Amino acid sequence: MNSFDTLLANINRNNIHPPPEIEEVLNFFNSKKPMRDYNRCHTYKIFRYSVAKECKRIGEFNAILIGRTTNHLWNTSTSQEKAEYFNLAQRLYKKNKIYPTRRSSERKSITTVI
Repeated sequence: MNSFDTLLANINRNNIHPPPEIEEVLNFFNSKKPMRDYNRCHTYKIFRYSVAKECKRIGEFNAILIGRTTNHLWNTSTSQEKAEYFNLAQRLYKKNKIYPTRRSSERKSITTVI
């Protein structure tokens, strides 16, 4: 399987939404897989984990195709589906102090008074 369209047609979105259980995500982030920043866990990274797991179930292991598929599925997900992943990232922070990162549009602007 090497076609992006074929991969999208074969993906079962019900295996991606709702997000995985918190324990499964913690096991993934606590595993020996290399990460650039161990303490950062944001919604898109959790979503990418779910998409990669589904792609591997299908038999696709091409990282570029998985990334492209993740981006497409994220952009076509509803705000409610994205909110489920954001809530999972928040629960990870509260439970294990894995820090969720926010997109620049979600950050509060800080102004200094002189």
